[in-house]
Amino acid sequence: MNNRRSRVVINRKFQYQYSLVTVSLTVLLVNLFVIINALIPDSMGLSLTTAQTLLLAFIEVILIGGVWWGSLIASHKIAGPLFVIVKQMENLADGDMTARVRLRKKDVFQNEAVTINNCIEELQERLHDVKSIVRSLEQLEDADSKQRAELMAQLNQKLSLINTQ
Repeated sequence: MNNRRSRVVINRKFQYQYSLVTVSLTVLLVNLFVIINALIPDSMGLSLTTAQTLLLAFIEVILIGGVWWGSLIASHKIAGPLFVIVKQMENLADGDMTARVRLRKKDVFQNEAVTINNCIEELQERLHDVKSIVRSLEQLEDADSKQRAELMAQLNQKLSLINTQ
């Protein structure tokens, strides 16, 4: 098994950065609305009592929590598929030609997954053809070709690392 494989299901760094940006923009927009409303000429601004200010702060905290949760869910639909794609490409690099990208119905990158899978299938077919040709060459009778036999053995050994079934 390759050392580059990770045990994490998603890219947490991406997910939290995405969520942090979303929450920051939400806080900025809410507070910008309050500040602009207070600065507009001939505006009464927000004349709030202490209780109303606390209620507004509580609502803002709830809003921030909701935006944080929603952005985590939304980023999971991006980070999850990227993880699956990278994992399957690692499997492919390790010689597993049966690797396929399978995503959940609501994930993004559905078209890309189909394209990747089609490419893997094409590569799998080509490698299967190469293996067949190598087997045919090995069956040729050529008594004076020790070097040819050694090269064929090396080629066959390299190709045997690729799973095409």
